[in-house]
This record gives sequence, structure tokens and C-alpha cells, in this order.
Amino acid sequence: MPESPAGAGDRLLRAGLIITAAGMALTLIAMLPLAFDVELSSAFWWLAMLTGLGLAMIIVGLARNARRRSRSQTAARATLN
Repeated sequence: MPESPAGAGDRLLRAGLIITAAGMALTLIAMLPLAFDVELSSAFWWLAMLTGLGLAMIIVGLARNARRRSRSQTAARATLN
């Protein structure tokens, strides 16, 4: 089966992965005051919310890829009949 070009779901997966990784790094930075005597801005707590946004993007990307794969399999079955 030939590889199909990257669709919108693939782009969402990649972007979601990058945003999730950045959010996790910011979460670790936001936790520094709990372990060390460091004063950080409250903006780090808000930026740590990027983790959830990235995970939501990954889930939507997976759903789009699954829907596209299902449509192509249905079309392939229709051509066989």
C-alpha cells in the first residue's frame, strides 16, 4: 500500500507533540519553587497549561487519522464489490 501524503491529522499530531513537550518542560520549571528557594512568576503556571492543550491536539489528530483510514478502507471495500 503506498504511503499517503501527510494530512491534517498528521500535522496536528506533530504540533501537539511539540506543544505537549514544551508544556511539560514549563511544568517542571513551575515546580522548581517547591524544591528550591526560587521565586518565579505566576506566568509559568499558566504556561504549564500548554500540556493539556497539546494532549487535546494529539487526541484530535488521532481521531482525524482514524476517520480518514476508515473512509479509505470503506472505499477500497466498495471497489472490490
